[in-house]
Amino acid sequence: MEEKQEEQLELLPKKQVDLRLQFIHRPIRRRWFSRKYPFLIQNEPFEYGLKIKNIGSESFSGATISEFTISSGDGFSGFAQQAQSTPKIKALNPNEEYELYFDRYTFWHEGSIGTRCKLSPDKEGEVIKTYQHHRDHDFDEPYKNENEWWHDYYCQSQQQLLQTRTNNLILVLTMITVIEAVFGLKYSLKLIIGSIAWGLSQLTTLLQWLAS
Repeated sequence: MEEKQEEQLELLPKKQVDLRLQFIHRPIRRRWFSRKYPFLIQNEPFEYGLKIKNIGSESFSGATISEFTISSGDGFSGFAQQAQSTPKIKALNPNEEYELYFDRYTFWHEGSIGTRCKLSPDKEGEVIKTYQHHRDHDFDEPYKNENEWWHDYYCQSQQQLLQTRTNNLILVLTMITVIEAVFGLKYSLKLIIGSIAWGLSQLTTLLQWLAS
């Protein structure tokens, strides 16, 4: 009897749901006036998760994420870190999306990495087709396996980032030196202070106008 029921379920048409999954992250240690970088930074602790959007025409009943893994290298000389939790994806209507954070990590290396996971639909007979979003070209590429997802990512070298910051600082100091040599320090300071005062005065005028 049970075998007959299973055969009948297999014959029923499956409902395909199209989901776009994007790897997302945010730094754990917040710094004032720090720039937000699009990639992970070596040796910087971060919290990670997924941005999920229903890009199809069918409503989505929800699913469980399992075996979420971040890997690097070829699987032998590299490493793989698996999330400790199995988070739930909520039900989504067409064009609805939300962000889900569920674990944290720190990379000690730099370079290309891979992110992958499996999805178990809550509703029987529902099949999930996942898509990898290429943000530079605003393009969605379907993944080959049902109920699975994979995409590549990047971890930036901390040394390269520090070198970039140093170069920017040198550039600013060079500009200040040139301005001081051409116009003189006293004139430069007057110009800077005058510009700040003008900006504050314009802001005050705007606030008074808004309050009136």
